[in-house]
Amino acid sequence: MRKLSSLTFRERATLGWGKLRRFCLAHFRPGFVRESLARRVGQCDRTGACCHLMFSCPLLDRKATPVRCTIHEIKPRVCRLFPIDERDLRDRNIISPDVPCGFSFVPREEFLKQGRPAARAAAGRLHVEAIDLPRG
Repeated sequence: MRKLSSLTFRERATLGWGKLRRFCLAHFRPGFVRESLARRVGQCDRTGACCHLMFSCPLLDRKATPVRCTIHEIKPRVCRLFPIDERDLRDRNIISPDVPCGFSFVPREEFLKQGRPAARAAAGRLHVEAIDLPRG
């Protein structure tokens, strides 16, 4: 994992924009988030890289193996939803390029090939509030 002090200005700006973008999406664009998360596949590998975007989260227990959130039950919506889309994985890879994320996304075009009604139904079945890191 890269140290935050080793990031270039451009990388810091990218991570800052990503923080703002995720906050806005999580709080003001639920339809987009549902559709995007319906395309998400995989699971969290609990590397902790997403907890180091822009700054290191003080609520991350780094001593646990694997790392864990100390406020898991009440963590912020943005944390519960990460990654919202492919851009979040690119942001995450700035911090940890050598350790891949357990999540990936079905390309939007491929997802929509199943037809708009099926895609909307998949997004509608998604319970955004229930998406989170595995316990344990």
